Amino acid sequence: MRRLFSLVSALFITVSAFAVAPQFWRVQAAEDFLGGEMEGFAVTSRGELRLAPALKKVATFTDPFVLSQTAAPNGDRYFGTGNDGKVYRLHGDQLTLFYTAPEPEIYAVAYTNGALFVGTSPNGKVYRVDDAGKGAPFYDPAQAYIWALQPLGNGELAVATGVDGKLFRVSATGQGTLLYDAPDTHIRSLAVRPNGTILAGASGKGRIYEIARDGSAHALFDSPLNEITSLYVDANGTGWAAGVSNVLPSSAPAKGQSKQGSSSSGSSSQQQSGTTAETKKEEQPAGTAEVTFTFDDSGNASAASTGGAAEVYRIDPDGFVDTVRKFEREMVYAVSGGSDGSVLLATGPNGRVYALKDGELSLLGAVPEKQIVSIGGTPAVITTTNSGAVYRMEGGSAANAEFRSAAKDVEHFSRFGNYRIEGRNLGNGAVAISFRSGNTRTPDATWSAWSPAQTTLDGNVPAPAGRYVQWKLNMPKASNDAAVDSVSVAFVNRNVAPSIDAISVQDPAVVFISSAYPSAPQVVEATNPDEYGIFSSLDNPRDRTSADPGKRVYRKGFRTITWRGSDDNNDALRYSLAFRRKGSDRWLRLRDNMEETQLNFDTSQLPDGRYELRLTVTDATDNPDQPLTDTKEGVEFDVDNTAPVVTASTSGDKVIVHVTDALSPVGKVEYSADAQKWIRLTPDDGIADSRNETYTLRRADLEGKFVVVRATDAFFNVATQSIPLQ
Repeated sequence: MRRLFSLVSALFITVSAFAVAPQFWRVQAAEDFLGGEMEGFAVTSRGELRLAPALKKVATFTDPFVLSQTAAPNGDRYFGTGNDGKVYRLHGDQLTLFYTAPEPEIYAVAYTNGALFVGTSPNGKVYRVDDAGKGAPFYDPAQAYIWALQPLGNGELAVATGVDGKLFRVSATGQGTLLYDAPDTHIRSLAVRPNGTILAGASGKGRIYEIARDGSAHALFDSPLNEITSLYVDANGTGWAAGVSNVLPSSAPAKGQSKQGSSSSGSSSQQQSGTTAETKKEEQPAGTAEVTFTFDDSGNASAASTGGAAEVYRIDPDGFVDTVRKFEREMVYAVSGGSDGSVLLATGPNGRVYALKDGELSLLGAVPEKQIVSIGGTPAVITTTNSGAVYRMEGGSAANAEFRSAAKDVEHFSRFGNYRIEGRNLGNGAVAISFRSGNTRTPDATWSAWSPAQTTLDGNVPAPAGRYVQWKLNMPKASNDAAVDSVSVAFVNRNVAPSIDAISVQDPAVVFISSAYPSAPQVVEATNPDEYGIFSSLDNPRDRTSADPGKRVYRKGFRTITWRGSDDNNDALRYSLAFRRKGSDRWLRLRDNMEETQLNFDTSQLPDGRYELRLTVTDATDNPDQPLTDTKEGVEFDVDNTAPVVTASTSGDKVIVHVTDALSPVGKVEYSADAQKWIRLTPDDGIADSRNETYTLRRADLEGKFVVVRATDAFFNVATQSIPLQ
């Protein structure tokens, strides 16, 4: 109770400009934590933030793009890069240049039969490189791009290509045959099942194919996305695939294109393109195609907003394919297996490695390079691009972990109160938190500096008032048992004055009746709920939250005022109406402290004339100490409770009827002969639009009859007059 009291009391010690109702920003679910930036932290499927497995940066590259990797039986790892066609070997923690290919990009490497096989692009070739780093041409598929190499056993190698979407089987001696010609533009990824069938992921139509050794094939799945970036088969024979929204080149590069003449060509799923899907192969244009890498290496959290879309699929041994996970703002570039039976996913543009196990997704770690394009091995080795690097996932926890929340928009200039951290094993300075605030959507130099780190689990937020706030957290005392479940920050908006957005007076006698009004009897009766005033109103129960004013009916002598107000703080609003005679300087109360946004009242209590309204709105209910108001006045309306005057005279064969009204235009004028139905009269000038109108009747039509004239003005005041005819 003491802790709760300290939080509430801190919030109520406010300066006059701030409202008193506290609000809370809570980061507590997995999705909340995944919205932040992190290095050295993991997010479990239960929504816990904890230290991630240590990711050791083993090596960096001068080459910007590390595109592929494979392992040799002795544990050495080989990496294919771009844009200079280099292959590197990692022995232990030592990285050395191993081989340089004639072509600029190396999207595929595979180690089999005691040698490294290197697939190059564009104008793709396959090279065999021995352990001394000496390479020689092994197979030329006469295709532009080589996307994947997959050992098949018995010394054979599967070669996946584009832009003709062909899959080749190459013997140990380098003799190749076409195994499958897909309707897609590219065969993008490969994996082999325990029974020897090949899983192939395509780009263009985004399909997953199952291909037998004899070349017979059928489609297992037609993805709503257009590229299958990666395939992996686990120890149980279950396949896993990643699909992305992406576009690969739809035509071959110019013949003879060299490394010097090529920019970062043929970027597969590492390219984040917003163009449309490729055309069918028979519709492809001839000529050249240049494809550029478009990674975002700004380190901005906002990079995720342009990250694309991805899906992860499970391929059961019987061929059933199920979508197990969707990513709305991330691309899954590679899929591999974890040591605990999980499936590892390498992604961008936030540089994250996820683990998928038993249907639950958890974040294992993140790297600053932002784009992880390959993953494999045990322990897992990952490669990055848009600055090339190799990381190894090692045992133990990250030593220097930091989590930065997303910048929170509290919608209005606000003062920040207390924070609270909840979790397990967080005492004795296990966590430290800092804050900063500002008034721009993206944190920049205009924001406050990070506050000194605080190691208490609750306390005051030492950040100046602003519209945006952000916190960062680290764990000075590394512990595998420490976990953060939630972080909450209290804030209170600066009070903003409410606003009257509109006010109007309805036509005379218009009244709105809500659906809650009794259905019987069908008589609109006046009551007087205002015991302190002279004006009666209609009993009009209504839902105050409804924007529907109600059914439109009429009641003589009544006027209805409607209005609309708003408050950016979402404070409860109360309205007061006052009126005065036009020309007077004294306002008189009409109704106070209303929640409703309309009022009808009986004007028969007022003398005829023109009146003005003043509407005042206040947020005093939620801000009793320092309420703010808005006022609108000058809205005018007329009161006319006096009936028109009807006179008649004769002139020869004519009966002349004059109708005059002191305040409002003459509306409808009718006559009845011998108590028969009313007949509408048209004024002599053709339109009833003034306070003085003249009507003419033929005397011969009325002679000897009892004639009554009825006149109604715009306020529904009625006058009748008989016309004596001699």
